[in-house]
Amino acid sequence: MTIARQNRGTSRKTGGRCTERRIEIGAPPELVWDFLADFEGWGAWNPLYIETNGRAEPGERIRFAVKLEGMKPGKGHGTIGTVKPNELLEYTMASFGGLMKIHRYIAVEEISPTRCTVINGEVMSGPMSVLVYRAVGEKVARGFEGMNEALRKVAEQKWMGQA
Repeated sequence: MTIARQNRGTSRKTGGRCTERRIEIGAPPELVWDFLADFEGWGAWNPLYIETNGRAEPGERIRFAVKLEGMKPGKGHGTIGTVKPNELLEYTMASFGGLMKIHRYIAVEEISPTRCTVINGEVMSGPMSVLVYRAVGEKVARGFEGMNEALRKVAEQKWMGQA
């Protein structure tokens, strides 16, 4: 069972809201992981996270600026939870004085040694999650789509020797 499926189940039980997007990438999972685990480099290719710093290590804090369609960039921070190289990156954030919690995950599933699927999502929970999801849920989904497409582009270019 992938983390994404686990989170969808969890979100139904807790009343949270899940947004998730998948993409198939024609590059090895290890190469895709190199881009995901390098927070400092996200700003160079990632249209959603326009600034990011920190390390992909459990317990570490990351800081970022997120750009959602039609909105000014918003700054935030999170704490890294799970890191399984070439497979899973998870971090959590809290907003509105703890009234909303966000569990972010990016899973990489190997299809073949040179192909993988990336599952990019989040679960919003807490008393404010329904209102926030209604206000920005579709923008977050489009942000994940843009991030996924950009990740595919840079990973496939590097795999083909173009970057």
